[in-house]
Amino acid sequence: MGFWGGVAIAAGGVAASQAQTFMIQYVQRLGGHFDEAKAHLNSVQHGLLYQVMSETVRRELEAEAQRRVAALQNAYQAITEANIFTKPFAFLRHADTTMIAGTWRDFAPGLPTSADSIVYIILGMLVGFVIYEIVKLPVVALILEPRRRKFRRRD
Repeated sequence: MGFWGGVAIAAGGVAASQAQTFMIQYVQRLGGHFDEAKAHLNSVQHGLLYQVMSETVRRELEAEAQRRVAALQNAYQAITEANIFTKPFAFLRHADTTMIAGTWRDFAPGLPTSADSIVYIILGMLVGFVIYEIVKLPVVALILEPRRRKFRRRD
């Protein structure tokens, strides 16, 4: 594997770690929406403001609030209870585009990925690559049989 293979592997690792961080932040946002939806349902069911509304309007609002709570609970449980291999698929299946947009807007990377950090990462990878090549040269020289040149004798 060459230098660019190492760069590609590092980039893939960073991208995967950020996808994991994004899912964690999405689940936190989803949990907040779920808690808010439960509080809203409780308010519709027991709040004084909703008790003075007509029964038909209150029932419609309660049914809508129950659907929202059920949908958010279903998504939250599906994502949080999925194992490490199925979690990305559960996330994709139950993701809400509005919450994805909000999560993306507020996304905080889990690894340092500022411009300075990227420069340090690249320099560190270069230093590691140089050290690898320096260590590899004598090892290869010791393992491989040196080539022997045959010299002709001139008479």
